[in-house]
Amino acid sequence: MHSIKMFLRIVLLFTMCCASRLWSQNHEAAKGKSALFLDINLGYGWPQGLLAERFGNNQSVGLGLSYEPARYHFPIGFKWTYMFGNEVREDVLAPYRTSDLNQIIGEDGFQTDVVLRERMFVLQAYTGGIFPLGSQKHAKHGIRWSLGCGFLQHRIRIQDDSRAAGQIDDVFRAGHDRLTNGFALTSFAGYEYRSFSGRINFYAGFEPVIGFTESRRSYNYDVMRSDLGVARRDVLLQFKLGWHIPYFLGNYGEEIEY
Repeated sequence: MHSIKMFLRIVLLFTMCCASRLWSQNHEAAKGKSALFLDINLGYGWPQGLLAERFGNNQSVGLGLSYEPARYHFPIGFKWTYMFGNEVREDVLAPYRTSDLNQIIGEDGFQTDVVLRERMFVLQAYTGGIFPLGSQKHAKHGIRWSLGCGFLQHRIRIQDDSRAAGQIDDVFRAGHDRLTNGFALTSFAGYEYRSFSGRINFYAGFEPVIGFTESRRSYNYDVMRSDLGVARRDVLLQFKLGWHIPYFLGNYGEEIEY
């Protein structure tokens, strides 16, 4: 959780610096210019199918960078999304818990809380566009769509904050974390608004992710079997709310105007 808070602080500081530079651009900055777009987004996800058997709903934070030529209006971009959640439905520590309080016995002989957390990320490359809706006089807005492909990875994090369960070492964790990854397809459908001043640029919509993944651990200690190489199809439906910070480029794509 500390790393997530640190990440959000860095994003907030970077956003403030970008916003102060953008404010100095002229009012018609977004018209007829190529641009780089920094994408900062938050999300909420609902796992489906096999993924729902392992994890509950999750939250996400993401960063992306895309380039949109002035003439063609089809962005080419990359995006990284980090998902996390507190509900793990596949209890990999079940064989080691006490029958009465459902806890782990630490090295000192006392019961200690060891919790399970969801950790997942998606790295993707994508392209897409906007179907205009209504008047485009003051802003470019409409139905935003995108298609992409990339890499999906998820695992179970075994969290021992008290560090009392010394038996949970790196080898133990690797035999229980269900590390899984593979190729992924992504899409997005929603609404986007881009003001011609370049100062209001947001989007909201749904982003399904389909992962064609496999388990990467050679042996799962808790169930005493191997899932190595077993194919999975991991599906995640996310709601995304994002903000674009644009950098408008000059006529030759080399000069950024302020």
